[in-house]
Formats: sequence, C-alpha cells, structure tokens
Amino acid sequence: MEALNQAKSLIENSQNIMILPSQELDGDSLGSALSLFFTLKKMGKNANVRLENVPEKFRFLTEFQSASPQNFVININGSEKEISEMRYEKDEQGLKIYLTINKGEVKAKDISFPALAQNNLSPDLLITLGVASLENLGEYFNQNSQLFSETPVLNIDNKPANENFGEVNLIEITSSRAEILTNLIKLIDSEMFDEKIATCLLTGIVCASQNFRSPRTRPKTFAVSSFLIEKGGDHQKIIQHLYRQKNISQIKLLGKILGKINLDEKRELYSASLTESDFKECGAVSSDLSFAIEELKFNFRYLPNLLILWESHASPTLVKGVFYSPNLNLVRKVLENFEGASRGEGAIFLVRDADLNSAQEKILKVI
Repeated sequence: MEALNQAKSLIENSQNIMILPSQELDGDSLGSALSLFFTLKKMGKNANVRLENVPEKFRFLTEFQSASPQNFVININGSEKEISEMRYEKDEQGLKIYLTINKGEVKAKDISFPALAQNNLSPDLLITLGVASLENLGEYFNQNSQLFSETPVLNIDNKPANENFGEVNLIEITSSRAEILTNLIKLIDSEMFDEKIATCLLTGIVCASQNFRSPRTRPKTFAVSSFLIEKGGDHQKIIQHLYRQKNISQIKLLGKILGKINLDEKRELYSASLTESDFKECGAVSSDLSFAIEELKFNFRYLPNLLILWESHASPTLVKGVFYSPNLNLVRKVLENFEGASRGEGAIFLVRDADLNSAQEKILKVI
C-alpha cells in the first residue's frame, strides 16, 4: 500500500508525463499503458505514451486513443522567407491554409510536422510499465540517457526479475499490470473509470490470464474483472478481437456472468444468478451456459466451488442451477436435497421456487 500511495503522490505532483510500456507489447502492457494515458488526460496532465508496432489484434484499443483530441504543429522553415499573412478554410473535404509571402518561396521540403506540441514539453515524470530494466527500452533509453538521469521514474511491473530502478517501484508479482493499474486509479479517484479505461484494463487482465484459463489466475482477478465490467468494460468486444469466437450470444452471456459473479470466502464459493431478462439481453438460451461454465471452470484452482442459478421458462417458474466442486460430498448434498443429476464433478438441479434469492438461500444452507 505504501508504494501505491507513493505512486499516487508522484503522479499528482507531476504535469508532463511520459508512459513507456515494454518493447514486447503484449495486451497487459498495452491495456495498462492506454488506461493510464486516459486517466492522466482526465486529470488534466500533459500525457504521452510511446507505442511502436502495435499488433493488429490490439488495434481496437488504439482507436480509443485516436479519438482523443490531439494538438499538432505545422512548421515552415522561414529563415529566408517573409510570411506576412495567414488564413484558412475548413470544409467537409478538409482544411486549406493560405499564406501570403512577401519574400522568398515555400517548397515542400520547408514544411515539417513535429511531434505533438505537448511532446515538446520536457517530461517531469517517466512511467515504465512491464520494463524489467531500463536497457529493455532499447534505443529510446540509449538516446535519452540524460533524461532518465534527471527525471523521476515510476516503475510499475509484475516481474520478479525487475531491477527496481525507479524512484518509486510499484512491483506486485501476483497481479497483472492491469490489476496494479486498476488499484492505482481507484486510489487516485474511483470516479475516473469510464468505458475506455475499463475496457483497456479488462483487455490487460484477459490477456494476462489467458481469458481466465491460466492456473495462476487468482480469486481477486475475478473481483477486479467484475468491477471493470460494471464500469463499462466491454468483455464481448475484447473476446471478438482477441479470440474471434463465432457465437456472440455465448460471449455476451459469459460477460454477463463475470459482471454478476460474487465470492463467498467462507464457503469458498463463486456464485452468479441470471434472470430471464439477462438471457434476452444477450440473445442467449440456457444451453449457452455450457460454454460460459467451461470457460469459468478453468479458474477455480484456489477457491474451487462454482454455483450458477437461472430462471427457468417452465410454468410455474422454477430456478435451475449447476454446482461444480472437487468436493464430491458437497455435490452429493445438493443432489440429496434437490431434484437433479450428477455431471462429472458437478450437478445440474432445480429448485421449486420462483425467486432466485430464496433459491440461493436454500442451497447455501445445504453446502
């Protein structure tokens, strides 16, 4: 927590900030870098992010960046020219700039487009993301060694091999960089989160966790992901771009479950309840749950119990459910108390109750 507070203070006391993600630009680094960029912009900072060779599958994130207002400088070499007047016309086709030149002439070679105007401001803070050592920044570090010697560095990473080269080192080896950034942005201002920031961070988590399939995925990752979806993170869009899944309704349903999932630490139980309207919003049916459940089951290595409940279309309305657990005694208890059948390490069952909350209470008393 001390490093988080130090990072917050360093950012709040700086104005011109350069973000430097790792050269090996993966989804975690890119999503984290862009989320930080948008956050700094909302704070009124002059922020820049150095991005090179963004992989095609991540281009949908840089669309967010290109939608942000940008300031450009058009430079005309006028050492031997006398420009007395300038006017411009803007229409649907573009922008025309008219110059009145009293002396000399302007050729194409005299016109240049320097970097963004804000880039001309010397950074008073450098933020590295996923960079184990400064040498990993390659030519940028070699060409700007004086800048690094004169400017504070906030070093954010999750690699054990990180060399702790920053004035502040925010290193958490059990988290993705996107999770670290989520906690940092929460600390700065929990109202900062919007669709852009949440989607960038969620992309980082999806990539770092291999779409929640990695055995290293921790329970807290689900809580962070659920928070980001609640803030507008577009899980469906991320999966479409990264994994090219064909069944959009299944993807939407998985995102809906991730947004609703809760953790009961005492029972070591993840649970989510789906209404009939949830299925309609996703264009899904109950059979699509098998896809979502298979995706989720990969994650339950540490707190392994999973309960999904949904409203049935039967008349009268019933609540159906699936319960998975490596503890077969718990599975047996569910089947002893409710109508159902075993399915591997789990059970599919029904509760003769029309209310989801009431049905869940009955199940929790059993397990």
